[in-house]
Amino acid sequence: MSEEMQIVEVKPLSSIKYLIVGMPDTGLTGMIAVSHIIRSMNLPEIGHVESDILPPVMVIHQGNPKVPIRIFGDERLAALTSETPVNIAAIAPLSRSLVRWAISKKVDILFSVSGVATQNRLELETPQVFGISTSKRGLDMLKSAGVSMLEEGFMVGPHALILRECLTKGLTNIVLLAQSHYQYPDPGAAASAVNALNSLLGLKVDVGQLLEEAEEIRVKTRELMQRTARSLQRMSKTQEQELPAMYV
Repeated sequence: MSEEMQIVEVKPLSSIKYLIVGMPDTGLTGMIAVSHIIRSMNLPEIGHVESDILPPVMVIHQGNPKVPIRIFGDERLAALTSETPVNIAAIAPLSRSLVRWAISKKVDILFSVSGVATQNRLELETPQVFGISTSKRGLDMLKSAGVSMLEEGFMVGPHALILRECLTKGLTNIVLLAQSHYQYPDPGAAASAVNALNSLLGLKVDVGQLLEEAEEIRVKTRELMQRTARSLQRMSKTQEQELPAMYV
């Protein structure tokens, strides 16, 4: 079985300035946020990811079969999202291939969007977004956008390995973590993440429709959240709620 991840470009671009990644994770926050950006900006499909180690899944949209991990966008902004959880065996190859592809496209900054489980999430009217970056430039951008730094903690899952790959390869990676429900789809957290991206990238994506359709989104993504929660348990995702034992 091949471990190679192939990014198939149906609309090749010579360069991409910004790449946003949001996959099923805590609260489905990243997936919901990135899907909303794709829909709101009417970004065209430009590629997808193929591999023998990805789940044997196809999704159907308006009668058309689609690969679940797809890339949308143009030369200024591209966005990758997945409509199925990424299994543990695929996380490392996907992260390496994605970062390698981003570098080949001269991506300036790779943005990862995810959620951080928050015990008192029900008490929060507007979830806060925390940021991490692999470079001083990214940290300065977060500060200018009013995004608080995540000072201490763990990251587990696809975004953790993307962060590691970017750090190793010298690509600026900004990770946005919105306070989220752990086991329930969280459109409110996704809206906070979208607003943070609006500030960072000068976008004008309205989150009003996202919030209005929150209940519909929760119903539509309930089964995906259940499958994602099982996947998160296998990769020890709850470790993100702990603090490191040592500070260096």
